[in-house]
Amino acid sequence: MELSAYEIAIIGVGGTIVGALLGAWFGYRFSLSLANVAARREAATRLIEAFKDEILALNPALYAMKVDLATFLESAFPKHRAAVLYFSYFLKPKERTAFHNAWYEYCCHPDARNENTIPFLDQYSCRGLTIEQEHQMKEHAKSRIEKILEFAKPK
Repeated sequence: MELSAYEIAIIGVGGTIVGALLGAWFGYRFSLSLANVAARREAATRLIEAFKDEILALNPALYAMKVDLATFLESAFPKHRAAVLYFSYFLKPKERTAFHNAWYEYCCHPDARNENTIPFLDQYSCRGLTIEQEHQMKEHAKSRIEKILEFAKPK
């Protein structure tokens, strides 16, 4: 069975249309993926920037704090919370759960760690502690913050 020139032209045009539609669909999906990667990278940068001053101040060898550690961390809580909420939108469900758990470990009371709990940064208070105990408390807070920031590392 031989195809006429007209039938070959129809098949060629149909193939071109199907190819163009598939190309457009793949291009669209790829551009969405690139946009999501860029948005997540920007959110990760915002998260890191939100905690930058606190990470620097928690180096016990370099900085003596003028206020109690709990007071210092409480004053930064609003910017931390905003960055955490924004960044969490770019995480997949399992990763988001782990991220929120790290966040709750940092800012919530050990007996009540969820999104409904008010912040309990008094757990980092250094009132009445020796210098060595203060350094340990700073390291403890710093390690919890670094656990949060692990999620912002590029994949």
